[in-house]
Amino acid sequence: MHNHQPTHPQQRSLFLRLLTYSLPHKARFSTAFIMLAVAVGAEMTIPWLAKVIIDEVIVPQHFEWRTLGLLSGSVFALYVFSAGFQYLQAFAFRHGALLVVNDVRQQLFDHIIALPIRKFDNLPSGKLVSYLTNDTEALRDMFVSTVPTILQGSLRLIGIFIAIALLDWRLMILSLVLIPVLLLTMHGYRKVSMPIFDGIRQQVSNINNQINESLQGMALIQAFRQETAFKDKFEQSNQSWFMFRTRSIAIDSLMLAPFTRLVGGLATIAIVGWFGQASLTAVLEIGTLYAFLNYIERFFEPFRMLSMELRKLQVASASAKRIFELLDEHTEQNTPSTEFVPLASDKDIEFRNVSFGYEAGRNALSNISFTAQGGKFTAIVGHSGSGKSSLINVLMRFYQHQSGEILIGGEKIESLPEAQLRRLMGLVSQDPYLFNGSLLDNIDLSHREPNLAVAMEAAKKVKASTFIERLPNGYTHQPGFGGALLSVGERQLLALARALAHDPHIFLLDEATANIDSESEEAVKAALANIQRGRTVIAVAHRLSTIRNADHILVMSKGQIVQQGTHDELVGVLGEYRELYLAQKAKEETEHENNHLGLVTASVSE
Repeated sequence: MHNHQPTHPQQRSLFLRLLTYSLPHKARFSTAFIMLAVAVGAEMTIPWLAKVIIDEVIVPQHFEWRTLGLLSGSVFALYVFSAGFQYLQAFAFRHGALLVVNDVRQQLFDHIIALPIRKFDNLPSGKLVSYLTNDTEALRDMFVSTVPTILQGSLRLIGIFIAIALLDWRLMILSLVLIPVLLLTMHGYRKVSMPIFDGIRQQVSNINNQINESLQGMALIQAFRQETAFKDKFEQSNQSWFMFRTRSIAIDSLMLAPFTRLVGGLATIAIVGWFGQASLTAVLEIGTLYAFLNYIERFFEPFRMLSMELRKLQVASASAKRIFELLDEHTEQNTPSTEFVPLASDKDIEFRNVSFGYEAGRNALSNISFTAQGGKFTAIVGHSGSGKSSLINVLMRFYQHQSGEILIGGEKIESLPEAQLRRLMGLVSQDPYLFNGSLLDNIDLSHREPNLAVAMEAAKKVKASTFIERLPNGYTHQPGFGGALLSVGERQLLALARALAHDPHIFLLDEATANIDSESEEAVKAALANIQRGRTVIAVAHRLSTIRNADHILVMSKGQIVQQGTHDELVGVLGEYRELYLAQKAKEETEHENNHLGLVTASVSE
């Protein structure tokens, strides 16, 4: 994200872009504007009627009760009329503002959902939450309060100038002189306050991100006794927010209402002095003086109101800049159309000299070439950091490879619509995530309304139904935030059931047995035996015991394939696979001996 301050053209373009969101609701906003014009017109007529009452009834003491009652009743009616239309226009503007913010927030969320996975490497979830909540609320304040205030102030100024010109054109010229002074003051406020409000929003975003990060990693924080470090880090961000807010209060207190009131007071003194001087040579009407003073007081009111709204305008500008910067991030979907591409086979996968790196100059994959035959089980093994998961990432098109070709059924994956690619594949990751909702909601993600029969069939095939049926509410059981109320093995079986319910032609298993115990591993292995029938399976494996029956095994090291073959072929020759196999076998034997010794010791002690 860029942190530079927008120039005037950039800021104007921000507001013009924001205003385009009001176009779908232009009928509502147009109606609100008309009602606002009627309310302001009625309001501007009141001082004129007051002048007539003073100069033509009260001062000459022509107390004709019918005329006085008519004029007084008109003033009262105008107050009621103005108040009624003010309410209607305010309601219309506010409702329109809610519609606009609803559209912006929905577009922003839709855009975030469509962003490539790699974008989230540098976009903390806390900041994204801040964009969707705090920043869109700042836009709501602008549409609800600032825009109507600008329109209302403009209409009031037009009405006041017309009324003052009809009373005395010389005083109208005096009023025009005041406008540059007020506009320069507002410009100075905008220039000084913009960096401050940008800083405030940035710190709010940082605070949200730290809160989100701390809550998600609370177990680690407490396990490693990092409470003090995280408190200090939060205190720094909170203190930065406090300092920005303090500077904001200081500027607001100096440059907003007090200054306009000072200029208004000086203008009032000047007008009274001018009337006093004029009264030496001519008879002036008291009602005219009252009307002038009333209009001058109303003349400064739009500037005072707008000065108070400048803060919201600055906040909205900073928020809009961040929102549009995020919206301008390309989704990088290269699919030319949404029509499914005919495939010779929707199960054959081929890599041709594929290279990929998360950062420039550092390849995670280098010239990878292999074929995963349709309906076969292909396993990928290797030490941590060898590029196994990166291979899955580029195949799923979470990340775009830099060179080479990846083909499914003879077609490059870039030519396949996103929907077709996702329909073909079912992914089970190392740390399966469970969403808020029931087990049924989490198993059947492929339909808007989860299908119980589909979920039960999938759970039965992967042996997840055994533990689900023991739960108090069965498939309607709530597994807790992220599945915290289930074991790792149970979550992994649910992830397998979820992938199977999707009914994919290609299964991608990214270390699906890495974090589970031996008992859960046996259940997962039995589930894998069921789901691979007739499907292409590519499994990234840490435990070699889970892939001994694979049709083809790829051994990776430092982003390259260094060995290929079956389990029996690879164990029989010197190389990476044999080393991995012997190391794991020795580890398993040691664990078995330790467990046996533990049992013997327990028997002796009894």
